[in-house]
Amino acid sequence: MKRITILIIALLVTGKSLAPAAAQIETPITLPAEVCRGYFFLPVTLELRDGEDAADRTLWFLYDTGASATFVDPDSLERVSGQRLSRNARANFGTLTSGELRITGLQARIRDLDHLSIALGRQIDGILEYGAFDDVLLTLDYAAGEMRVVSGELPRPDGETVFDANGPDTRPWLRVAFPNGSRRLLIDSGAALSPIVLRRIERYDTVSPPRATGAAVRFAEIEPRSSARLSDSLWIGGHELEQPVVQSTPETEILGGAVMRHFSWTFDQRHERVRIIRNDPALPIRFEPLVTHGLVLVPEGDGMRVAAVIANSPAFDAGVETGDFITHFNGNPMRTRNCDLDPDAATTLDLSLIREGEAMEVTLALYALVE
Repeated sequence: MKRITILIIALLVTGKSLAPAAAQIETPITLPAEVCRGYFFLPVTLELRDGEDAADRTLWFLYDTGASATFVDPDSLERVSGQRLSRNARANFGTLTSGELRITGLQARIRDLDHLSIALGRQIDGILEYGAFDDVLLTLDYAAGEMRVVSGELPRPDGETVFDANGPDTRPWLRVAFPNGSRRLLIDSGAALSPIVLRRIERYDTVSPPRATGAAVRFAEIEPRSSARLSDSLWIGGHELEQPVVQSTPETEILGGAVMRHFSWTFDQRHERVRIIRNDPALPIRFEPLVTHGLVLVPEGDGMRVAAVIANSPAFDAGVETGDFITHFNGNPMRTRNCDLDPDAATTLDLSLIREGEAMEVTLALYALVE
């Protein structure tokens, strides 16, 4: 797969453009990113034409270290450019800006991302691949909620703060120590709500047997997930992950946002290295019980269709049925929910749904499916 890159060609600090070969970022630039439930969103603005407002030419990309290609939604592209491209065509952008950063050479595949917008509860105009920042050091600082870039390179791996990030492809991988060996897991900022995702979790020693807990939304399918808490700790270098909750997958094994949020991550893509700095070394890295509604939801129109209800879950207890169409969470339309809410602190979830043409209100009393 051809790599798609963003090249840093100028700084806008003084208004003076630098030549491409001399473009060095000596002082870290904080990009104008926003964080929504652990996902980093970065605005990029097309060149303005006479009388145009920047907001009308801005796309919001979800930055995904687990993505090996960049995508843009056709409706979003048409909104900012006036051009309509068919699915799987390539969009070639001219000069873009994101805060103080000027960007050139960005290409994106056309892919409908509407279902992801519904699933997350925030408009997603595009997905920005890991390799987009291969010319600089990129930091995802979860504690500060910041994305930063600077020129330079990371020192050689020391197994304490700097690690090899090489793996089976060009995305970042990190070796995690298990009780009976180690495994390389994909560092995946695009799985912001997931902990550690593994194949065949039934082969691991867990506190209780794995049980169905929900599903992950992918481009073309809904992937059911089972979850359990490991009986033992895992290790990243000298950092102990105390009895983490793990989830199942038939595909790529990942280190998700529930782990990433305990650190600041700096990626040196050219040298396949990553530096991790603990938010607070004095605090143990622990994983809260997995509290979820117990619904398997499929995006549809402006809402979510209930594809399945997990037995012995809050949704099951409240009488939600397969086929119900959910329009609101806690009074918020499905497209615009939860970015300003703390789902970890919630004890109830109010659903507005339609069943056989009848509007209904249902309140779920939330509790942990995995302690």
